[in-house]
Amino acid sequence: MWGKLLLFCCAIAVMVFLLRSQDTDRVASTPSGPALSRRAENVVMLERSRETGRTLKIEARRVVETDDGLSRFRDFRLEQEDGPELSGMEATYDRSTSLLAISGDLTIATPDGGRVVMNGLSWDRQSNTAHTDNPVSIEAAGGVITAERASFSDGFTRIALTGRVHAKIMQNILGH
Repeated sequence: MWGKLLLFCCAIAVMVFLLRSQDTDRVASTPSGPALSRRAENVVMLERSRETGRTLKIEARRVVETDDGLSRFRDFRLEQEDGPELSGMEATYDRSTSLLAISGDLTIATPDGGRVVMNGLSWDRQSNTAHTDNPVSIEAAGGVITAERASFSDGFTRIALTGRVHAKIMQNILGH
């Protein structure tokens, strides 16, 4: 469902920005590549869930959409209503499978001021689960937790850490 909503919002936003953008590219068909590529700059997309009524705001400096069902985002930020905000440099969304692959540095900021810092993330938007096989650092006012890998579920509200999990707890957390 999320994938279809994102596809619809993405298609509408891309069409609007393509009409306004002076930097729209059309690539000729090649034997090994996609027949068409559309590019838009400074894109803002909103997606509303019919089930929950919650919105997801997606901002990107550049979006390139190809006929093979992929949307590539550069300098992006995904902001979930009453939830965390994801920001990074590069992501690819496969509209047919609802998979979002984020490469490079990524930060997840929580509404209460916490941060999760990692490199790379795979997010299955249909099952609302995500994971990274790279080191993760969770930073909050009470301390820092690090691990070799992490899995996320329930809209990034549940985190399972695996592999050399370490916690550094600040002294004042116990109220002494």
